Amino acid sequence: MMIRRTAAVLIGGLFLAPFSTMAQSTNLAYASGQPRSEYMVFLDKGTGPLPPAAVATVRTAARAAAGKAIHVSGRAEHAQLVKQELIRDGIPATSIFVYSDTGPALMRVNDGISSPNDRRVDIKF
Repeated sequence: MMIRRTAAVLIGGLFLAPFSTMAQSTNLAYASGQPRSEYMVFLDKGTGPLPPAAVATVRTAARAAAGKAIHVSGRAEHAQLVKQELIRDGIPATSIFVYSDTGPALMRVNDGISSPNDRRVDIKF
Protein backbone atom coordinates (compact mmCIF):
# COMPACT_ATOMS: atom_id res chain seq x y z
CA MET A 1 0.00 0.00 0.00
CA MET A 2 2.81 2.41 0.90
CA ILE A 3 4.59 1.62 -2.38
CA ARG A 4 1.47 2.52 -4.39
CA ARG A 5 1.12 5.87 -2.61
CA THR A 6 4.76 6.67 -3.19
CA ALA A 7 4.47 5.70 -6.85
CA ALA A 8 1.31 7.81 -7.25
CA VAL A 9 3.01 10.84 -5.73
CA LEU A 10 6.06 10.42 -7.96
CA ILE A 11 4.01 9.94 -11.13
CA GLY A 12 1.79 12.90 -10.22
CA GLY A 13 4.88 15.02 -9.64
CA LEU A 14 6.26 14.07 -13.05
CA PHE A 15 3.05 15.21 -14.74
CA LEU A 16 2.87 18.49 -12.80
CA ALA A 17 6.57 19.35 -13.02
CA PRO A 18 6.41 20.86 -16.54
CA PHE A 19 3.51 23.12 -15.51
CA SER A 20 5.21 24.38 -12.36
CA THR A 21 8.46 24.98 -14.26
CA MET A 22 6.60 26.89 -16.94
CA ALA A 23 4.85 29.02 -14.32
CA GLN A 24 8.12 29.76 -12.57
CA SER A 25 9.86 30.81 -15.78
CA THR A 26 6.93 33.07 -16.65
CA ASN A 27 7.21 34.79 -13.28
CA LEU A 28 10.95 35.14 -13.70
CA ALA A 29 10.47 36.74 -17.10
CA TYR A 30 8.30 39.44 -15.55
CA ALA A 31 10.47 39.87 -12.50
CA SER A 32 13.73 40.16 -14.44
CA GLY A 33 12.63 42.96 -16.79
CA GLN A 34 15.01 45.89 -16.63
CA PRO A 35 13.54 49.04 -15.14
CA ARG A 36 13.59 52.15 -17.32
CA SER A 37 16.15 54.71 -16.33
CA GLU A 38 15.16 58.29 -15.75
CA TYR A 39 17.12 61.46 -15.19
CA MET A 40 15.78 64.95 -14.44
CA VAL A 41 17.46 68.19 -15.41
CA PHE A 42 16.45 71.61 -14.10
CA LEU A 43 17.34 74.63 -16.19
CA ASP A 44 17.84 78.21 -15.09
CA LYS A 45 15.20 80.82 -15.72
CA GLY A 46 15.06 81.82 -19.38
CA THR A 47 16.53 79.94 -22.33
CA GLY A 48 20.23 80.46 -21.71
CA PRO A 49 22.81 77.67 -21.72
CA LEU A 50 22.46 74.63 -19.49
CA PRO A 51 23.78 75.17 -15.96
CA PRO A 52 26.86 73.11 -14.99
CA ALA A 53 24.83 70.71 -12.83
CA ALA A 54 22.49 70.03 -15.76
CA VAL A 55 25.43 69.43 -18.11
CA ALA A 56 26.87 66.89 -15.68
CA THR A 57 23.51 65.11 -15.37
CA VAL A 58 23.06 64.98 -19.15
CA ARG A 59 26.59 63.60 -19.54
CA THR A 60 25.84 60.85 -16.98
CA ALA A 61 22.58 60.02 -18.75
CA ALA A 62 24.34 59.89 -22.13
CA ARG A 63 26.90 57.39 -20.83
CA ALA A 64 24.19 55.22 -19.28
CA ALA A 65 21.99 55.35 -22.39
CA ALA A 66 24.65 54.48 -24.97
CA GLY A 67 23.04 52.43 -27.74
CA LYS A 68 19.46 52.99 -26.53
CA ALA A 69 16.65 55.23 -27.68
CA ILE A 70 16.39 58.30 -25.48
CA HIS A 71 13.14 60.17 -24.80
CA VAL A 72 13.49 63.81 -23.77
CA SER A 73 10.40 65.64 -22.55
CA GLY A 74 9.86 69.12 -21.25
CA ARG A 75 9.15 72.61 -22.53
CA ALA A 76 10.14 72.79 -26.19
CA GLU A 77 13.08 75.19 -25.86
CA HIS A 78 14.47 73.40 -22.81
CA ALA A 79 14.12 69.92 -24.31
CA GLN A 80 15.99 71.10 -27.42
CA LEU A 81 18.86 72.38 -25.25
CA VAL A 82 19.10 68.97 -23.56
CA LYS A 83 18.98 67.21 -26.94
CA GLN A 84 21.87 69.36 -28.22
CA GLU A 85 23.90 68.48 -25.11
CA LEU A 86 23.19 64.75 -25.62
CA ILE A 87 24.43 65.08 -29.21
CA ARG A 88 27.61 66.81 -27.95
CA ASP A 89 28.07 63.86 -25.60
CA GLY A 90 28.07 61.43 -28.54
CA ILE A 91 24.44 60.29 -28.78
CA PRO A 92 23.26 60.16 -32.41
CA ALA A 93 20.44 62.62 -33.12
CA THR A 94 18.41 59.75 -34.62
CA SER A 95 18.35 58.04 -31.20
CA ILE A 96 16.85 61.06 -29.42
CA PHE A 97 13.09 61.61 -29.41
CA VAL A 98 11.90 64.97 -28.10
CA TYR A 99 8.40 65.42 -26.71
CA SER A 100 7.33 68.97 -26.02
CA ASP A 101 5.36 69.59 -22.88
CA THR A 102 2.02 71.10 -23.84
CA GLY A 103 1.24 72.39 -20.38
CA PRO A 104 0.21 75.96 -19.60
CA ALA A 105 2.60 78.88 -19.93
CA LEU A 106 5.19 79.35 -17.21
CA MET A 107 3.50 80.19 -13.95
CA ARG A 108 4.85 82.93 -11.75
CA VAL A 109 5.13 82.62 -8.02
CA ASN A 110 5.11 85.55 -5.60
CA ASP A 111 8.82 86.27 -5.98
CA GLY A 112 8.60 86.54 -9.79
CA ILE A 113 10.63 83.40 -10.51
CA SER A 114 9.11 80.74 -12.73
CA SER A 115 8.24 77.41 -11.16
CA PRO A 116 11.15 74.89 -11.15
CA ASN A 117 8.71 72.24 -12.36
CA ASP A 118 8.24 74.26 -15.57
CA ARG A 119 12.00 74.31 -16.08
CA ARG A 120 12.35 70.53 -15.69
CA VAL A 121 13.36 68.20 -18.53
CA ASP A 122 13.04 64.42 -18.20
CA ILE A 123 15.47 62.04 -19.90
CA LYS A 124 14.24 58.45 -20.15
CA PHE A 125 15.54 55.33 -21.85
